[in-house]
Amino acid sequence: MNSFYHGKVILTGEHSVVFGHQAVLASLSRGITATVQAGQLDQDQENDRYLQHLIGIFKKLSGRNELNFTLKINSDLPTQSGLGSSAAFAAAVLSALAEFYQYPLDQEQLYQLVWQAENFIHGRSSGADPSIVVRGGLQVFQNGQARQIISPSLAEETFFLIDSGSAVESTGEMLAKVASLPNHLEVVAQIGMLSEKIISDLEQDSFDPEVFKQNQELLEELGVVGEQAKNLIKKLQEFGSAAKITGAGGFKQGSGYILAWHHDQEAFASFLKQENLSFFTTKFLVQPYAKN
Repeated sequence: MNSFYHGKVILTGEHSVVFGHQAVLASLSRGITATVQAGQLDQDQENDRYLQHLIGIFKKLSGRNELNFTLKINSDLPTQSGLGSSAAFAAAVLSALAEFYQYPLDQEQLYQLVWQAENFIHGRSSGADPSIVVRGGLQVFQNGQARQIISPSLAEETFFLIDSGSAVESTGEMLAKVASLPNHLEVVAQIGMLSEKIISDLEQDSFDPEVFKQNQELLEELGVVGEQAKNLIKKLQEFGSAAKITGAGGFKQGSGYILAWHHDQEAFASFLKQENLSFFTTKFLVQPYAKN
């Protein structure tokens, strides 16, 4: 049984969403496929803490004491990147198990289970990643509630995702770092205001990339962007790009992937290649998934 779930990007609202402000998220074309068949897990899978937690969730849900299956994962979604890989992995595995064992699992149940899994792996999740991964589309998320935005023109835009290096810190560590800053509530409130702006623009089917730059400045003020990513983003901006990290970030080494937009896609792609940067392009999938 195959199950595929897309990754995500955050257009605005990293960290501020944890404090009850709105965030804007979109589905990526890339994602993770889980294939479940009869058999046994390999040794690495038996020792995988996150996978075993997911299996435990499904055992409790389905009332089964024993599960005998093989699991194959295919992914073109980078890990530790801010692109929703842990949520997509959880959604793909849980839904593939449900299909294999013929357990009825609707979209809302899956969302709640993936949120539970994200809390396990990250310590605390706003629920935003589980929501966009499970429900899809172009989404406003706040305090556990999601609503879709219709913006056809955004689906026509091409965005770049550029690797600044994997973060060595966990999402939980980054959340704790933000909470320890004396002025963090003021800064996350300003990020929330940027989300309100981009929501208003998108509802009018308009996109202003300047919001990326403003969001990035505030994320740097929160201390979640390392020097490696700061220097790279500065270089991208000097070439005329609007760019920001998209995720919890990282400050010791890499900060995950950078979301960037440029008015001249070909010139920007050539520039990135000349700089020997690892990147890929994507269009956002702005239509939500059908409820099952």
